[in-house]
Amino acid sequence: MARSKVRVSKKKTGRPPTGKARKRAAPPKQSTESCGKPPAPAVSDFQALDDKSLRASLSRFTLADDARAVLARSGWKDVEQQQLTRECQALLKKLQKTCPKLTVQRPLKAGEVLGDIAIDTKRFHALFSVAAGAKEKSQMVWSDGTNELLVAIAGMSVKTLDGLVQVTIPVSCEETGRQTILVTFATGSAKNPTGLIFATDTIPEGPPEIVEIWGEALIALAWTSVLRVLSTLANVSGADLDGAGLIPVGLAASNSGVKLLVMARHTMDRIVR
Repeated sequence: MARSKVRVSKKKTGRPPTGKARKRAAPPKQSTESCGKPPAPAVSDFQALDDKSLRASLSRFTLADDARAVLARSGWKDVEQQQLTRECQALLKKLQKTCPKLTVQRPLKAGEVLGDIAIDTKRFHALFSVAAGAKEKSQMVWSDGTNELLVAIAGMSVKTLDGLVQVTIPVSCEETGRQTILVTFATGSAKNPTGLIFATDTIPEGPPEIVEIWGEALIALAWTSVLRVLSTLANVSGADLDGAGLIPVGLAASNSGVKLLVMARHTMDRIVR
């Protein structure tokens, strides 16, 4: 079982106050927890450990300080991106049967808008699962010094509401047992379009013992998974005059799913392929 040694006072209840979580000093290591394993070395990226005797069924990484930069390189491989691309292409083919005007059979001019791609909740969740890497690794252990957290990648899910995208992440550590972290993104809706702007709390919803240490990393995990879906869908939906894939520029969330607005890059963002 993963452990998170930073403890919160028992008098503290409810959700932590808004603000950036600060890591507290870990208490002295108890003799009962000694297993002859030294603390993880300080690194600048996730590093896979080859010792299969520790956790044969888990992928093990070391978490660096900058969670956003680290999660961008968290083992996401070309093979996983290719799988997500195939899933998105298959979805677009199905959507084209009911909406022939979904794609334009010509390259788009700079700044030209293709239109909305409507994705229901079930299909959005399926793509999200692939984007999170659930098919490649069902779970992983994050470690930062003496703190550890088990993240169940295969159990992650996404839900859409009017103007909201909610991501749930099952996690576990010795202090709390199994818990579910909720990351809520406020985005645009049909009545209130906001482009591709997402907003969320600094600390997600969950036990203080977990979110005060791992909150930023969990938000980054949720965000990168959502962004991979949107960027990949846009990329395979068409191309511009330079041969580059299209980009996402707007998202409207509702109880029935999301509508993704895609367009060709502007001249200043030109990518020649």
